[in-house]
Amino acid sequence: MKTIVTLLNTYAEMEQVYPDLSIEDFCVKFLTEKVQTQNNEETGFPINGQLAGLVGKLNNFAGLYCKKAMQNVGLNNIDDWVYLITLSQMGSPKKSELIYEMVSEFPSGIDIIKRLVVLNLVEEYPDEEDRRSKRLKITENGIAVLVKSMPYMNQVGEMAFGTLLENEKIMILNVLKRLDSFHTGHYKDIRTAEFEEAFQLLTNR
Repeated sequence: MKTIVTLLNTYAEMEQVYPDLSIEDFCVKFLTEKVQTQNNEETGFPINGQLAGLVGKLNNFAGLYCKKAMQNVGLNNIDDWVYLITLSQMGSPKKSELIYEMVSEFPSGIDIIKRLVVLNLVEEYPDEEDRRSKRLKITENGIAVLVKSMPYMNQVGEMAFGTLLENEKIMILNVLKRLDSFHTGHYKDIRTAEFEEAFQLLTNR
């Protein structure tokens, strides 16, 4: 009973600050504030620093699992696979458009594309409207590799995220989509900016 009273009092306090507070919003705010307080007390590190470090570490874990999986379909690494599946979704983009979509450095993107062309997974051809540019499209071999890779990538997903509950996955996915939308919206301006300018643009400072 004491716990219920505490929750009701906390909800009333939050409702004073957020008049349109829903039950869902309250639950998210209550849990995130509780976890944030515990994390700061336990580590002494700012929450943003913890997030950056954990995202980088988790990306390395996922990369390791993906690299092992890609050996079964003849690809070198996860970058090759992501380029291939993104190209299949884009249709027939210019090289520069695909590289931009992948948020890659241009030289690195060109190397990946060359590798996929050599493997006969991607075909390049002149742009009819601009002969100086090349367009890309996935080949039948490329489609076959993607089809073959899907069961392995599902297993990679299970390895990386299987320990989470389904509602936890949904919550994380929604948060990551918000972050992706935010950074995608600023990428064009940030790409060529110096660090201080990029910091100001992203933080409105």
